[in-house]
Amino acid sequence: MSRIMDVLRRYLKGKSIIRTMMFSFLTVNILLLLLLGLLSIRDSTASLTEELTQSSYKIMEQAARGLSFNLEEATRPLVILAGHYSVRALMNPGRQLDVEGRIQHERNLADVAFGVTSLQSFISDILILGENGYVNNLDGRITLRWNYPFTEQDWFRQAVSGIPNRGFIPLGLHKQDYYMEKYISKYDQPTLSIALPVNDHTRKPIGAVIANLDLNKVSGMFELTANQNNQSVFMIDSRRTIIVHKDAEAIGTRLAFKGIERIHAEESGSFITDIDGRETLVTFHPTTVKGWKMVSTIPMSVIRGQADSLKSNLFGFIYLCLLLNLLISIVITVRISRPFGRLLSALDKIGEESVYVISNHYKYRELNVIGGKFKELVLRIQTLVRQNYQSELARKDAELKTLQSQINPHFLFNTLQLLQTEIVCGSTEESNHLVLSLSSLLRYSMKQSEEMVELGREIQNVKDYLYILNKKYDNRIDIEYRIPDQEILKHRTIKLILQPIIENVVLHGFGENPVSARVRIGAVSVKKGILVAIRDNGKGMTRQQLRMLRAQLDDPDHRPEHIGLYNVNQRIRLKFGPDYGLRIRSKPGAFTAVYVVLPKV
Repeated sequence: MSRIMDVLRRYLKGKSIIRTMMFSFLTVNILLLLLLGLLSIRDSTASLTEELTQSSYKIMEQAARGLSFNLEEATRPLVILAGHYSVRALMNPGRQLDVEGRIQHERNLADVAFGVTSLQSFISDILILGENGYVNNLDGRITLRWNYPFTEQDWFRQAVSGIPNRGFIPLGLHKQDYYMEKYISKYDQPTLSIALPVNDHTRKPIGAVIANLDLNKVSGMFELTANQNNQSVFMIDSRRTIIVHKDAEAIGTRLAFKGIERIHAEESGSFITDIDGRETLVTFHPTTVKGWKMVSTIPMSVIRGQADSLKSNLFGFIYLCLLLNLLISIVITVRISRPFGRLLSALDKIGEESVYVISNHYKYRELNVIGGKFKELVLRIQTLVRQNYQSELARKDAELKTLQSQINPHFLFNTLQLLQTEIVCGSTEESNHLVLSLSSLLRYSMKQSEEMVELGREIQNVKDYLYILNKKYDNRIDIEYRIPDQEILKHRTIKLILQPIIENVVLHGFGENPVSARVRIGAVSVKKGILVAIRDNGKGMTRQQLRMLRAQLDDPDHRPEHIGLYNVNQRIRLKFGPDYGLRIRSKPGAFTAVYVVLPKV
């Protein structure tokens, strides 16, 4: 065991292939196990959520059926009372009853009320209210306030002016402030009512029969098994006001949480939202009354809590797998480290003895191949050293030609697409100009016999390039050339040094969407020779970015992959010496200026 630990300590100390393999294996397996655990927990939570959602649907569907049945039962006495001749007689505003007739009609209503009271437990009271001021209820007005303005209430006006749907008019929620204060169970308590208008022989409403429902019994239908999951089932109206709830204090409050608009926008459904700072599963279902919806809420913490047993078992399984992975990693590391150690020991002796100390028996085929290849490599080193001097002489000439021959295939592809667009749109003049500019660019860049050209030809190449590029951006780049002395255009310079700078200006200064873009190109004589200035009003560079770019330009051993400025600077210095090349100035959000210093040739 101590030998194994020594091997592990030696090969895991510092950065090594063995350590990388071991930790990579462990890391990948740990991540896979954690991912498996997270997915399992997520799926179990989602499954429980779906199960509780379906359970809520069933509860609310049963409650909806019970509510519909009880509303139909509650409608029957309303129909009987609304059509009873005694009710019409007592409410008739154009007919004056004598005392004897009034008493007889009251007795008739008392008989009907007795039947309702004995058979209808869903109804807490029935109000018989006439436009002429007639007031009565199931207990013969004993509990009612005589001076209460029933006919002025909004719910009464709705009862006499509404149109029955499914046999009744839903009045919604209102306070029972018309009872005497000594009747605590009813006074000023909220109630949910349905009504039927009472019409005279001309079918004109002369009053209404209103049934106040027992909210406790309605809420009892909703609860059923809801309390098993800390579930709350209640009913709201079209104004999102709670009209039935097991908590009496919640009745009459208005719901307001994210996503509540879906409850009335959709027939039924479920969603997860935040209610009073807790993530909650909300399920809703329609009722037979238009605008009334049943809503179920279950805290997500309850749902996730039911998955705790699964989490415990899963974490135990993950811990066991991690332990097994660690043991397997140690065994694999030891088996691989031994032949690697033999090979490294043999390589250490190369400087002291012959290269043939490397054998071809390292247990693994890959190590045997490495040993054999290393023998060949050492034997070729002397030959490569002899060839190094000649290769270095040819390097500068090859590098110069490579820098000159760089062509941007994306620019060519975009130009051909632009030309296709102009041809399809029928722009003959623009198409012709594009073809001429592109052919001039290609002819200029591919003519290998010319290394040096006049500055005027180089600037004309830039004009062709900018014309094509500006067409791509719908001429949103303002271009200006300032060359006061045309004689300097006759001096010769290296071909294709300005175009990469322009490409860099547009790409890094303006991006793919130039807005209010401006490019100024100028050329003047200076003490050292010729100064070509290219200035833009792009996003510029920070001091750190500018310092880094200047350092790259001054480093002859720097080899960036896609920096045209570096290529141009190296070509100028290889041709004319270190006194010439590029100078750059920039200010963030204001400008970038590239100055090309050339000799007069």
